[in-house]
Amino acid sequence: METAPAAKDTAKDNEALRGEIERLAELFRQAPGFIAVMRGPDLVFEIVNAAFEQVVGYRDLIGRPVREAMSEIEGQGFFELLDEVYQTGQPFVGRQMPMRLQKQREGPIEEAYFDFVYQPIRDRNGKVTGIFLEGSDVTDRVWAEEYQQLLINELNHRVKNTLATVQSIVSQTLRHATSQVEARNAIEQRLAALSRTHDMLIRENWKGAEIRELVAQTLEPFQSAAHKRFNVAGPELKLSSRMALDLSLALHELATNAVKYGALSNDAGRIEVVWSVDGSTDPPRLRLRWTEEGGPPAHPPNRKGFGSRLLERSLARDLEGEVAIEFRPRGVVCTIETPIIA
Repeated sequence: METAPAAKDTAKDNEALRGEIERLAELFRQAPGFIAVMRGPDLVFEIVNAAFEQVVGYRDLIGRPVREAMSEIEGQGFFELLDEVYQTGQPFVGRQMPMRLQKQREGPIEEAYFDFVYQPIRDRNGKVTGIFLEGSDVTDRVWAEEYQQLLINELNHRVKNTLATVQSIVSQTLRHATSQVEARNAIEQRLAALSRTHDMLIRENWKGAEIRELVAQTLEPFQSAAHKRFNVAGPELKLSSRMALDLSLALHELATNAVKYGALSNDAGRIEVVWSVDGSTDPPRLRLRWTEEGGPPAHPPNRKGFGSRLLERSLARDLEGEVAIEFRPRGVVCTIETPIIA
């Protein structure tokens, strides 16, 4: 007996419908964003896709009310939002909403950020029967934006500090220079020293500088090609960017004065730069000693110059350190002590 044409058509329609439902279910399951369907006033999970399962740590969800299945988000306002959407029929859209969530089975509660929408589901009579949830985990994006803002704030802070240092260099140099040529040369040398230190800090992503490299780089322009002028010794120590900038400028000024009046004003003079760390204090303290010998006898200056002011401002005041300068017959001795602050 042959099947009636109408029955054949019905069978084909049913098969096509099943195929379409399966395709939609597969698209639902593979959707890159997380999706869930909750039904009834208790908002029982009816359907979830793979992305949602991953976000919540592959816990058992189907057939369980949201308050039971995701109890750790109690008190964060999300259950109240779901209730409001169910009762009012008005959707809710959240952007970069923070949530403390257990993202792994038996794992800790983690802070995450989500973009999502709670969309009411209605029956044919317009009555709300459930909520459709769709969204995405934007935690990495939020953290990236926060880090970018942190970098911008840090850059602004550093630029302001650098401009203040440059302003101080220029104003102090012009105030004490005896000629325009002297002022120009001094400003160029001091800014060059500042620039070299900046280059070193940039290579280290502004995470600080190793003191031995800092001392060597700062004193390199004053080093004689014919014979060694500096004896440098001390333990390894990472300085903060602020300490590195202030210390490099201080060493530059000490070396500049040594060229003009001290151990570097002749061919016989030598300079020893030695430092140590006192770990018995909190925070530990750096003690650096600059000792000149072999040059002309040192005499106190008639007036306080840029170098002395820099030592007092940058090291003694800004870094809460202590600076002592002695003018001995064998040469200048400068002792710098300052807390090692990260």
